[in-house]
Amino acid sequence: MKKILALATLLVLVACGGKKEEITKNEGTQKKEFSIFAVHLGKVFDSELPVYKKAEELTNVKLKGVASKNQTDQVQAYNLLLSSGNMPDIIAYELADGLEKLGSEGGLIPLEKLIDEHGPNIKAFWDKYPRYKKDAVAANGHIYMIPNYNDYYNIRASQGYFIRKDWLEKLGLEEPKTIEDFYNVLVAFKTKDPNGNGKADEVPFFSRANLPRKVLISLIDMFQVEPSWYEVNGKVVFGPSQEDYKKAIKEMAKWYKEGLIDQEIFTRGLGTRDFMLNNNIGGMTNDWFASTASYNEILNKSIEGFNFEAILPPEYNGKRITKNARATYMGGWGITFAAKDPIEIIKYFDFWYSEEGRRLWNFGIEGKEWELKDGKPKFTEYVLKNPDGKNPLTVIRESGAQYRLGMFQDGEYEKQWGGLASSKAIDLYTNNNAIAEPFPFLKYKETESREFIKIDSQLRNYIEEMAQKWLMGSSDIDKDWDSYLKRLNDIGLEKAEKIQQESYDRFMAN
Repeated sequence: MKKILALATLLVLVACGGKKEEITKNEGTQKKEFSIFAVHLGKVFDSELPVYKKAEELTNVKLKGVASKNQTDQVQAYNLLLSSGNMPDIIAYELADGLEKLGSEGGLIPLEKLIDEHGPNIKAFWDKYPRYKKDAVAANGHIYMIPNYNDYYNIRASQGYFIRKDWLEKLGLEEPKTIEDFYNVLVAFKTKDPNGNGKADEVPFFSRANLPRKVLISLIDMFQVEPSWYEVNGKVVFGPSQEDYKKAIKEMAKWYKEGLIDQEIFTRGLGTRDFMLNNNIGGMTNDWFASTASYNEILNKSIEGFNFEAILPPEYNGKRITKNARATYMGGWGITFAAKDPIEIIKYFDFWYSEEGRRLWNFGIEGKEWELKDGKPKFTEYVLKNPDGKNPLTVIRESGAQYRLGMFQDGEYEKQWGGLASSKAIDLYTNNNAIAEPFPFLKYKETESREFIKIDSQLRNYIEEMAQKWLMGSSDIDKDWDSYLKRLNDIGLEKAEKIQQESYDRFMAN
């Protein structure tokens, strides 16, 4: 970060002492190129994807990715970028608090004035949805990033549990309701050959994840446990320091030892769901409604009787809820101090909040991925019934659509490609009040931010390291628990709790 500030100071001195650069504008013909750091779902930004080629045609702006194709871990790649001091024009990042910290330290420039003067579409969006603007404003009052917004108000339920109902029927089992039922069903999937191939190759529970944190969430959610911060009656709590977290990890370690959980759950990656379902070996998961529900149409012709349907979370302590509620946003993008033409960049950001830009990012290329019907974009057969048998979301993303940068999601895209099964799943969770209210993304003062992010990062790394050891049986949580809690406190848990409580109280007061 010192390198970033040193470079920022140097640029200011040069600007003050040298001749001001004159930029000749010829809108409509002049091409501009801006560098961008972005990694989403293990893939670095590719300006040659059709969506961004089309945007280049419409805006005369080309983005050039700076991350190496080998940098599939977004957090590692981001940290490497900052340590290098070689800043691109634009940074997109999934962890918004990291972006705001970077902004408060001078790495990103404030955007509010640029938006007021050159971002009419963003302004109109925030006027319509003040809550979304609140997500963009840092604790010091500046805006350093444009968040990548979820369509929270139209589709709050995001993901839930899916099970092979055809396997239940074959084994004469009822749909599981309690956590004990879930366990017994997974044991049956493991031992009674529900896929009928005469091999003990079934994987009762699997998870599609590219980070240990996401694996952890998918497992302990069954016990309604949080892997991070949450709130109870106004008090902020750190989930991994609680007894219910210990109980959940201990039980999941037992399930893992018995082979009820994918033995490669931490290493298999984002292709897990495709592999498990296409090979007719996966029994249950916790995943996004729309993309997971679509497998019924894709696989029911190749796997006789295939029926993968959503079910409510297991009942635990008298409740059936999931902590996997859709947040209002996830990550965003901002303009760095190194950018030579922030005005053109903010105009480019603003394009994505126009009707044309929003359709392009959400649905892909008109004529190929979607067509206008009754004034609304509708996906084509190429997406919904892909000739190569690809999942609709895969097809959409191959165009560059839904690549997380700083856009505004249209919930209609998810409803369309998810189909009736997805809508039923969303309604199932919504109508049964099975979704817990998500903990908000808090805003920190500069001093709080520096201290909290440092502590929280160390806490996150440590709990993920220990969770993997405990779940995979290389260490015992009962023996380790006291030293584990001591280590959390040594890292700074008490200080982090104080910062979180004060930030939460501020957030609620506003």
